[in-house]
Amino acid sequence: MSLPREIFSTLHRFEDYHIDDMKYGDLNDRDFQHLGLQDISARVDPFRCLQFDMEATFNIHALSFGHQQPQGRLISRQHCADIMFDEMKELSAQFAKGLYSPIIGELIDHFHYGNGLPWSGGLLNCAYEEVIRGVGTNDMLMKIRDEVNKQLHTKRDAHLDDFFFVKLNSEMKNSKLPKFNRYIDRVNGLGVSVHDIYAQQIKLVRFQRYAMSWEGLLSFKGQDHFGLGREDIANEFYKNFRFFRIWFFLQRHRDYAYKPFMTNLTAHVHIQGSV
Repeated sequence: MSLPREIFSTLHRFEDYHIDDMKYGDLNDRDFQHLGLQDISARVDPFRCLQFDMEATFNIHALSFGHQQPQGRLISRQHCADIMFDEMKELSAQFAKGLYSPIIGELIDHFHYGNGLPWSGGLLNCAYEEVIRGVGTNDMLMKIRDEVNKQLHTKRDAHLDDFFFVKLNSEMKNSKLPKFNRYIDRVNGLGVSVHDIYAQQIKLVRFQRYAMSWEGLLSFKGQDHFGLGREDIANEFYKNFRFFRIWFFLQRHRDYAYKPFMTNLTAHVHIQGSV
């Protein structure tokens, strides 16, 4: 058996830049009107590059003057974008509290300045390993362990041959992939940062059999897209949050066109069992 050996990979491929949530700068003002997206920011009108006079805006609402447009001053498009990025970071706090809350701020900054380059981070990798090992999210890990145990229980000279890996791959297709879709992920920052890991791959990096036991090292690789597709913003749940409207606008409006990017995750997990 030569190692490392791939034992599972999703149908979704890595480095997929051709899906809708990786598009940018492809929509104009009229497209946003058709999508019902005109109220983007509470601080600026990004269509007209107008920074609101917050005191005047407050007085308009307080005096019930109806639907008058907020007053403000013209600013540069770059300044307008910078204001929206600051607003986006502040709004992200409603989805991110606790240990992993800094991740979304790092991702927003990379969205702002990274020009579409891939991103990875140590704290996110720790979260990835946690969910791989976690109760209720460790299906893949337990499936691998159980299948190796069964294979090596058959006879003393049993080993992990090609037939075993084909069977293991088939069995794993019915297992739940590790994802940040737990209830806690709605508020700890992982749900808004990654949520549904688009592509994943698992490799067996090291394996050793002993008289009464075995141990191995697994390599997990994941990749998600920090970008929004039309189907995301069409979802009424996401559309109702200003955070996602700003994100979609900065990415998809032709005059802003900030590039989405690949978020890469890695984890190495030890696994062991008995013969």
